[in-house]
Amino acid sequence: MKRLLLMSGAIVAFSVAGATGALATEIWSGLDYHFEKADWADWTLPENQDYYTDNVILTRGDYEGLFNIALEDYFSDWSLSPLGTEWAYSGMNGNPAWNPGEGAVNYESLIFSAWVESLEYWVGDFIEYRPGVVHLLDDDIYVDIYCTFWRCGEDGGGGGFVYDRGIPEPATLSLLVLGGLLAVGRRR
Repeated sequence: MKRLLLMSGAIVAFSVAGATGALATEIWSGLDYHFEKADWADWTLPENQDYYTDNVILTRGDYEGLFNIALEDYFSDWSLSPLGTEWAYSGMNGNPAWNPGEGAVNYESLIFSAWVESLEYWVGDFIEYRPGVVHLLDDDIYVDIYCTFWRCGEDGGGGGFVYDRGIPEPATLSLLVLGGLLAVGRRR
């Protein structure tokens, strides 16, 4: 993962990955970010899309389910959308129960599957007020999520939904990174 640091007026990019270059697993726990898409709102506009990373941007059309607009033009498949993610919900699909905002820290003990499957194929019946965790596959990030409103198609459609989710913790620098930055500063 690349981070930017402003140092003596210059922007310095550095990696917080290990020496192998592999991404470290990130956990975005808690429910510090609120997202809402109103019924009938234009899902192609950025304000109606929840940006997680360049690889995952979630939204919803006027009907059907969530999709990843970074990889899909619309909700395309009940067994795949949103592409680039897998999900686990409290008490569903063989998972234990957990409190809202507390699932991501326990990602290793959870059973993940496609979004609709993770809700046992009954999204409208089970998504509201059920703690969940979404795994962003390409970024290896586990994010707590908690939906408080979901407009069902049989209610006339509109595609509205509301949820709270985790956000990244402020980056901390290791001594190795600090040492590298100090060396860069001495070369000036």
